[in-house]
Amino acid sequence: MSDTKPALSLRYFLDLEESQDGFALATFGKKQFTRFITPLISIAIIIWGFYLGFNGVGRYYVGLGAFFLIMQILMRYWFLPMMFKRQFVKYQFGKSEQGIDLYQDYAELHANGRKNVFHYADVANFATGKLTYMLEMKNRTVVIVPKRAFENSADQAIFENTFKK
Repeated sequence: MSDTKPALSLRYFLDLEESQDGFALATFGKKQFTRFITPLISIAIIIWGFYLGFNGVGRYYVGLGAFFLIMQILMRYWFLPMMFKRQFVKYQFGKSEQGIDLYQDYAELHANGRKNVFHYADVANFATGKLTYMLEMKNRTVVIVPKRAFENSADQAIFENTFKK
């Protein structure tokens, strides 16, 4: 890779499904296991309530665990996607072109006519979703790159190998 010409240059528009996939990677945990910690705790509270006895104080634990579980399901599968969709439409995120250029020691982000440079060491987390890649910087900036933006698998391999640690 040379500093004058990027090794990989991508330009893309994010659609709603890709944005939601990247949002899920950034908010619900980067690993599959971490997505299930809070529901498992709620289920454990319910089991503890049954263990204590449903006739006594255990029914309150069962109710509390069920309430937490229902709230988590509502937040994760109804409220957050609905709010995300409203913000996506309101601010017209899908109508602004974005891009990323990879050089030898750094990368350039392009969004809304502005350019931002970051070094590869600034990437704190790299995750792969169904439709997208998610880069999280040390300053908590999140970059979502759709998989469909790559012309071939060689470009996709360059991108993955650049950010995998």
